[in-house]
Amino acid sequence: MLISAIFVGIISTLSQWWVSHTVTRTWLYPIWAGFLVALAMGQPIEGMKAAAYIQLTYLGWITAGGTMPGNLMVAGVFGTALTLVSGADPSLAPTFAVPFSLLGILINQAYMTINSLWIHRADKYLEEGNITGLRLMNYVPSGILSLILYGIPAFALVQFGGGFATTALAAIPNPMIQALKVVGALMPALGIAMLLSYLGKKKLIAFFFIGYFATVYLKLDTMAITIFAAAIGVIIYLFSKSKEELEEGV
Repeated sequence: MLISAIFVGIISTLSQWWVSHTVTRTWLYPIWAGFLVALAMGQPIEGMKAAAYIQLTYLGWITAGGTMPGNLMVAGVFGTALTLVSGADPSLAPTFAVPFSLLGILINQAYMTINSLWIHRADKYLEEGNITGLRLMNYVPSGILSLILYGIPAFALVQFGGGFATTALAAIPNPMIQALKVVGALMPALGIAMLLSYLGKKKLIAFFFIGYFATVYLKLDTMAITIFAAAIGVIIYLFSKSKEELEEGV
């Protein structure tokens, strides 16, 4: 468990640090952060199930106008870790993840506020022409702060939280467990509803219903629908391009 806790702490640290955005922002999403945690804890299947439930909850997540409705990295890492540590059903993962996500907002505010201190030092190094010092201020202090605010708590959760989480879960009455499962099932529906609010356009909504009924009535899996959708998208693109070329030729 110690090795798993160390790896989860590293994952939590890196998911908030600058390296998580160097190539791709996939670490931002619970499905990826949770997958890494699942691998680190040696439970890839159960962990992926938990991460998928958490991801559904945040399908419509967006930081509009600078607002942050939830910290997705914290939700993915801590929600998946607590689900695996406690041995809970993966469907309960959103009920674990959401409180951590809301707490993650406050942690992120502290993280960003404290990091602003290094900016002034970096500006001073820049005025002095000290490029090495400038780079150190950009990378090192924020990494240490990420370790303190995110990495160490994640490590402690995996290393010391198992017994407590299991005991707390066992102490919850069965009716409440069932209620939590209902809530966990409703929260992904809320995430889907948020996503549909972006798709609710006259030009797009028809494709959603085509995919939905193809799944329900034709029993097609996600991969088959994705292939058909990609083919339809290519056809529409080619026809629209041909139409534009004909209009330009006229």
